[in-house]
Amino acid sequence: MAHESELVSLLPPEIISEILVRLPVKSLLRMRSVSKSWLSLISTRQFIKTHLKFSTNKQDFAMLLLSTSYYEYSLKFYTCSLNAIMYQESPHVPDDLNFPYKDPLVDYNFVGSCDGLLCFSSGVRDLFLWNPSIRKSKKLPILGSNVDCSSYLAYGIGYNECQDDYKVVQVVGSSHSEYGFQNEFRVYSLRTNSWKMIQEYPGVIFCNDPAKFVNGRLHWIATRVSDKNDSWFVFSLNLVDETYENVALPDLVYGNFDWELGILGGNLCVFCDYYKVRMDVWVMKAYGLVESWTKVASIPYFRAIVHSPFPVFISHNDEILLQDGSSLLIYNSTDNTFKHPHVQIHRGYEIQFSLYTRSLVSPHFVEEG
Repeated sequence: MAHESELVSLLPPEIISEILVRLPVKSLLRMRSVSKSWLSLISTRQFIKTHLKFSTNKQDFAMLLLSTSYYEYSLKFYTCSLNAIMYQESPHVPDDLNFPYKDPLVDYNFVGSCDGLLCFSSGVRDLFLWNPSIRKSKKLPILGSNVDCSSYLAYGIGYNECQDDYKVVQVVGSSHSEYGFQNEFRVYSLRTNSWKMIQEYPGVIFCNDPAKFVNGRLHWIATRVSDKNDSWFVFSLNLVDETYENVALPDLVYGNFDWELGILGGNLCVFCDYYKVRMDVWVMKAYGLVESWTKVASIPYFRAIVHSPFPVFISHNDEILLQDGSSLLIYNSTDNTFKHPHVQIHRGYEIQFSLYTRSLVSPHFVEEG
């Protein structure tokens, strides 16, 4: 009987590629040792991008990322199958991702993720990229900083498809007596492993929540310093041409409510929280078209909800996974019911749930020969 490797060698390369691209990352890491040709194939940027696209479109591969902070242990990350959370019985035991930076004296903050790359900061100077699926991490080069106690920082991470390049953006906002309120935009390129400054944007204050990356753009909530009504809008940065735009909001029912940005099904969303009454979930189904804003759910504040809920995921049958403080809820809009999936995790003083895709994307750019 022929050896397995000999049988595999009989398959055409395109068939081998079609088989491998359907495997999870953990299996692919083992497959790299099968042969030099397989290692070479799995390491190419084209294969990594094709595998990422397949994984992103396959819900079986989708993961829920849990980031939590502890006073004594700083930051920790866990993952759990999204399918298990949505469709299987509790309790769910997440996997510890073994955060590589464990200095208990350093305050690490999670500032966003993109295509399996997690970005986090330490203080005002240090930024890191980490892909826990392939166990690779990187400290970004230090950028000379003028940050002082009167400044604030906002962050975002996204992908420039035209240049095949991941970008990290740091916004430094500060008030100057001579120039008024200024925002410096600093953009890091994974491809060049370097920072650059782009055009400033004055007169605006950004919410310091991590930017939402949709349609090649980073989005923050912002308000104008000159606005006496303290009204907020959606500010976007295009990572391809590095231009700024405002994104039109849906026709909201104004009143006593708070709102946040989110992403559901790859679309930009607005979550309007009418304090202890309901939360309206709006989705921009065609990016840039104000008329495409659609209210997909109005979630009532039943007893099940303790804190202000934050939608994390919406299924094809419109079940919505919600973060409620340090817990999860699944809201069924058809019959107005809630389920309580239980995740077995020691909760710190702050916990954040988000979607995560396991990928082969490396925090180190490697030029292909």
